[in-house]
Amino acid sequence: MQDHIAAIQENLNDFYRAELASLQRCGALAAADMAALSAPFLLNVEAARPYFAAPRRVMFVGQETKGWLCRLPQVLSAPDYRLPALRERYATALHAAPGRSHFLRMKRHLENELCNRARGAVLWTNLFRMDVYRGPGRSRNARNYSDVLTQFSARLFRHELAQLRPRVIILGCSATHDPIVKALFEAPLRQQVRVYEPRKLWHFTYDGMHCFRTVHPAVARFGKGREVHQYYQTIIETIRQAGSTIETEV
Repeated sequence: MQDHIAAIQENLNDFYRAELASLQRCGALAAADMAALSAPFLLNVEAARPYFAAPRRVMFVGQETKGWLCRLPQVLSAPDYRLPALRERYATALHAAPGRSHFLRMKRHLENELCNRARGAVLWTNLFRMDVYRGPGRSRNARNYSDVLTQFSARLFRHELAQLRPRVIILGCSATHDPIVKALFEAPLRQQVRVYEPRKLWHFTYDGMHCFRTVHPAVARFGKGREVHQYYQTIIETIRQAGSTIETEV
């Protein structure tokens, strides 16, 4: 009999395929706009089996990738070939040594501090599912690029949230993304707990989940490593103090 993690992955695969087909059919993105977008960031939860066994299910949310396998038109033109490759790309990135990536280093730190050092126990996803190529050395930020991309990304995020039921969500993104965060986690289910520091660290609950929006770990590049560490340490300590109220449901 198929296990529940494989069943979740199959559900996600079907959803991703349908959403990509809809994106291609709708014609709302011009060819040039589509060519600037990376391949979509899609989850491989079978590579994240430690997440389901962790003492608390933690989802770590970034902004967007900085290059991801290929470009969107290549995925849309050959989904049967590209979608398995995208799942493999996610599995590799989830378990690989973090290298110079501040975000992946922080993911590893969260696994160490909150998930008994189990690799792959912190599930990684992004607010935006494609980054935008604007030329070498330029920002690939996807915020405000296209309503189509924003809505596509939101549909994927909400579906994943319903399937994966994290107990803790840590959003490592700038305050400029707060309108998107508030749209994804709408009131009245979103209940504010505490603003530790405006624009830097915000704690709210959503449908029983503890959510933290703080700075992207890469802010440490600008001589703010100690500040970044303190924000994430506050999150870690708050989660630990919450104890059994946010432990994984059996």
